[in-house]
Amino acid sequence: MLLLGEDVFTSISNAYIVFCVLTFFVGVLPLSDMLSLLGSEKVQRVLRALKGMDIDVIEPKVEFRDAVRYPAFNNTVGSAKDIRESLHLLCEAGVLSSEVVDNIAICPHCQSHRLMIRYQCPSCGSSRLVRGRMIEHLACGHIDFEDKFRSGEGLLCLNCRKPLGQLGVDYRVFSSLYRCLSCKSAFSDPKVEYLCSSGHVFGENDLVVYSVMAFKVNPEKRVLIERLTFDIEVILKPIRDVGLTVKAPVTLYGRSGIKHDFSFAVWHSDDAPPIIVGSLYLSDKAASAADVMALWAKATDVGILHKIMVTPSGIDEGSRDLAEAYNMKVVEGKDLQEIAAKVKDCVMRMIEESAREKQPSS
Repeated sequence: MLLLGEDVFTSISNAYIVFCVLTFFVGVLPLSDMLSLLGSEKVQRVLRALKGMDIDVIEPKVEFRDAVRYPAFNNTVGSAKDIRESLHLLCEAGVLSSEVVDNIAICPHCQSHRLMIRYQCPSCGSSRLVRGRMIEHLACGHIDFEDKFRSGEGLLCLNCRKPLGQLGVDYRVFSSLYRCLSCKSAFSDPKVEYLCSSGHVFGENDLVVYSVMAFKVNPEKRVLIERLTFDIEVILKPIRDVGLTVKAPVTLYGRSGIKHDFSFAVWHSDDAPPIIVGSLYLSDKAASAADVMALWAKATDVGILHKIMVTPSGIDEGSRDLAEAYNMKVVEGKDLQEIAAKVKDCVMRMIEESAREKQPSS
C-alpha cells in the first residue's frame, strides 16, 4: 500500500485547491461537479416532473404569496422557492434555456418580495406627510389643500385674504401634492423608502430588480433529462444487501479542510472511514480527463484509495487510460441492472483488496 508523506500530501492538497480556483475563474468546471449538484432531491423532483411533461415552455406566474410560481409544477414537486432554484440550476447546466418575461422588486438584504413603501419629506426627511388636491394662489404664491381655501362665499386665500376668482388667472390646481406636517413644505415627489417583511429598510437606489424567467427545454437535452433521473438506489441496493453501509449522496471533509461531494461512499464498518467513494457521471457526453482528475483529486484529499466512476454515457479512450493510472475503476453499461452488477463486483473486489492490504506481511 502506497503511503504518502505529509509533504507529498500537502502538495496534492495545494494542487487540488489550485485546480478548484482555476475551474471557477477559467470556467472549466468539470461537468461531473455540476451534475453532482443536480443530484439533490429538490432538483430530481423537478427533473422527474419534466420527464413526464409534454411541454416545451415553462411559464411563470407572478403573485404576492410566492413572488414567482411555475403552475406547470404542482405542490408535490416542492415549494415555489425550491422549484425556482432548481430551474435556474438546470439552466446553468444547459438542460434548459431562459428568457426574461417580467420583473419584480426585492429586498437587497434578504430577497424578500413583500415590500412596503414609505414616503418621506425630501427637505427634512419626516414621514409625517399628507396628500391631496392643492391650490396655489398665483398672486401671493400661497399653496395649501383645497379645503383650506373654501369659505362661505367661494375660494378665499387665508394668506392674503383675497378671493380666488378665475381658474388659471387667480389660481391653479394641483391634483395631487404632498404636505409635510413637520416643516410645512409642499412637493409632488416625495423621497421613497422601502421596508421589507424581514424588517430591512433601504432606499430606492438600493432596490434590487429580480428578473422573472420563462424556461424552455432544450430539445437536444431530452436524453440528458433521462440520464439525470437515473435511479442510483437500484445500483446501490445489491451492495447494501451484502451488509455494507452505503450513503448517497455524501459529503466528506478533506485534509485541506475543503468539503467534497460524492455520489456515494461505502463503509466496511460504521466506526471507520469509508473505503470506497464513487461518482455518478450522468452527462449526454462521454466522461473526460477533467472529470477523472476531479474525482481523483477529491478522493486523494479525503484520503480514500478506492474510487469508482459510474458513467452510462461512457468515457473517452484517453481518459480511460488516465483513470487506470489513477487506480480508478470505470463502470459502464447499457442498463441499470448491468451497471448495478458491475458496481457490486467492483466494490467486492476492492474490499478484498483492502483486507489484503491490512494483513501484516509475513
